[in-house]
Amino acid sequence: MESRPLWISHRGYKENACENTRAAFQAAVPLGFSCLETDLRASRDGQIVLVHDPTLARLAGDQRRVSDMTAAELAGIRLKPPCQAAGARAGVDFFDDRLLFFDAFAAEFSQCRWVLDIKPEGGRETILALARWAAAEGMVESVSQNAKILTWRAGHEALAKKYFPGAAFYARRLECWRAGLTVLLGQPSLGAIQPGKTYALPPSVMGINLFQPHVVQRFHKRRAAVVAFLPPTDEQAKQAVAAGFDEILTNGSRLRR
Repeated sequence: MESRPLWISHRGYKENACENTRAAFQAAVPLGFSCLETDLRASRDGQIVLVHDPTLARLAGDQRRVSDMTAAELAGIRLKPPCQAAGARAGVDFFDDRLLFFDAFAAEFSQCRWVLDIKPEGGRETILALARWAAAEGMVESVSQNAKILTWRAGHEALAKKYFPGAAFYARRLECWRAGLTVLLGQPSLGAIQPGKTYALPPSVMGINLFQPHVVQRFHKRRAAVVAFLPPTDEQAKQAVAAGFDEILTNGSRLRR
């Protein structure tokens, strides 16, 4: 059994690579990350590409929506600097300036656990594309057991559960806020905390430190898990470890023990 906490690399390790690219995930694994978080979107022709934003404006200076482009068009995109410059510094022979598709990600990083963030725009199409891929590859059970899913809409979660029975899900943003607030007020029963779900907590809310053992314990008493959401410093990551968080999602490197 893997010891807690589970360290999750948020879109891969990006010091010398662009987010959600092959090089970013390749950089994360040697740092000790056994779980990789990524964002899923479906192309116009039903292929899944790893992109956070609805458009490619930020990454490639392209204003087109990902969902309006075919897989061939997406494969022809080149990510703009600093992604290219970062890859050159790393000495990567550079598929890093290309978008990564889910089938390639799944094949190369099959030894890792995955956190799959189904982006809300076109979420239904993305879930159906993921279900088709999993069925064709005989991966339905593997996704259900080894991946944890985040959806942004209740209907998308219900649809994903239909195709991936037994899969674990993260609580959505409003659920996390409600649960966190009621825990801080000492009334966790009002937060509708669901057993088996994982709730994301930032380092603090309104100046109140959430990375404390008693906060984590209140979730654990209701048989829910907690993930430390992007602690910005090593010191805050250490606080999350000491508090007993089940998972730590980070943009940085994994703390060495």
